[in-house]
Amino acid sequence: MAPTLALSGFMGAGKSSVGALVAARLGWRYVDLDEEFERLHPGGIAEFFAEHGETAFRVEECRLLQAVLESGQCEPGLVLALGGGTLESPEAAALLGRQAGVVYLQVDLSTAWDRSRGTGRPLAQDQEQFARLLERRRERYEETADWLVPVADKTLEQLAEEIVEIVRLADSAWPSLWGRRLSATQRSSLIVGGEGALSAAQKAAERTFLSGRRLFVITDRVVYAAWGGRIAGLLGEGQAPPVLVVDPGERTKGVEWLVRCWEWLAAQKARRDEVVVAFGGGVVGDLAGFTAATYQRGVPLWQIPTTLLAQVDSSVGGKTAINLDAGKNLVGAFYQPDLVFVDPVLLTTLPDEVYVSGLAEVIKCALLSSQSFFAFLEKQQEKIRKRDPAVLATVVKRCVMYKAKVVEEDERDQGMRAVLNLGHTTAHALEATLGYGALSHGQAVALGLLVALRVSERLLGLDPQVRERTRSLFESFSLPTCVQLPDLDRLLQAASRDKKVCTGGSGFVGLVDIGSPVYGLDVSPELLAEGLEVIAL
Repeated sequence: MAPTLALSGFMGAGKSSVGALVAARLGWRYVDLDEEFERLHPGGIAEFFAEHGETAFRVEECRLLQAVLESGQCEPGLVLALGGGTLESPEAAALLGRQAGVVYLQVDLSTAWDRSRGTGRPLAQDQEQFARLLERRRERYEETADWLVPVADKTLEQLAEEIVEIVRLADSAWPSLWGRRLSATQRSSLIVGGEGALSAAQKAAERTFLSGRRLFVITDRVVYAAWGGRIAGLLGEGQAPPVLVVDPGERTKGVEWLVRCWEWLAAQKARRDEVVVAFGGGVVGDLAGFTAATYQRGVPLWQIPTTLLAQVDSSVGGKTAINLDAGKNLVGAFYQPDLVFVDPVLLTTLPDEVYVSGLAEVIKCALLSSQSFFAFLEKQQEKIRKRDPAVLATVVKRCVMYKAKVVEEDERDQGMRAVLNLGHTTAHALEATLGYGALSHGQAVALGLLVALRVSERLLGLDPQVRERTRSLFESFSLPTCVQLPDLDRLLQAASRDKKVCTGGSGFVGLVDIGSPVYGLDVSPELLAEGLEVIAL
């Protein structure tokens, strides 16, 4: 079956212009759905709207979409520019989900209005209605997108080149991959997820090697034992990259191993344009990421996360750090990876306890993002426990897309990004006081979330049922809901040293409701101590 690329997005996103450029560069057939509609209905869209209404238009549009998709099944491929409201139809969304990779061109309100007003579009006559329509459609665009590309201030040519790069990187895995461009202040990331992402990583590695640049892989013993063959094959047959194998576990994320990484790169004579590849879980990602951020003042970085926790959280967003005796992640840098490859196949070899640990971050993301995602986890908990590939793919994608969206709004953790620390004040304090390794990070986060929810009940009026539903999920996934607490004074002291603490507040994150987080809360030691009671054995 020939590949199909469908461009979605609101009015003014540039779908038609970008689509034509993408098709020309790929050598694929190009169809603009609005133009095709007007070719078949000479009176045009505006007249059809006036005579028959929007509902009839959507039915006719969906019929046309099906015909175009069926006619497009010929080599080499099809680029299809959708109408701004095509995805309002569940039938159209289902068609595209089965037969196309959907690229969402994300445009802001002011840009969309400036480009659309005065064009005669029937839904671009009133600015307030226009804004409400965009807000209503945004969730549908995000839900149905396989790829998200922010328009921002990019030219049409730049957008087209970005999409072409994605298609060529995906290659034959295009139908099964998803991802997004995370635009940041200094460096941007391309996140590639789905079955076949590891093959896309190999393609990117081979291309890098052929350009004369080397890759330097940092991994740990456990991952190397399971995936050493794939690591060795990253550059193709007979061209294994240099590999530094570190000890597994949180204790590796410290100054001693950081210096070893620097010295290893120096001994390999690694250049500033050569790539550090973090192939492992959160510890490897943090250690290798901070190594890349600091060696020769910054070298290219790729993340290939191998644990659920790393895939849904730590590999995305550019936070890198090491631990000190005084606390976790106290020395680090914001350093966006150039590429992130999230392949579910890497989760198949995870021990149960490591897989389960990652589910705490998944539940955190659901608590932060939406009622619908949290309800999805409750409904699908049996399939999640059994690592059902389709359900797990949905879970990972939703978490990655949510985190990337938050990071893009606040890369440097000065505001909104702080919500991602829900449960982490207590989690990091537990890890520091009990000793790194006594609890996995996911176990500590699970306990920290229950404390945060209890504090939220007192400070923000959160319904206690949210904590009970969360506790039930933790129990279902074999995550801890209580622990033998260390000395209370030591625990509260550790919490006060958390890196989120700033002048005038404790930096605590709470919830008003599922999907409604609040950050920067000032939580007294007395209230935190009361919250800790819900996890005390």
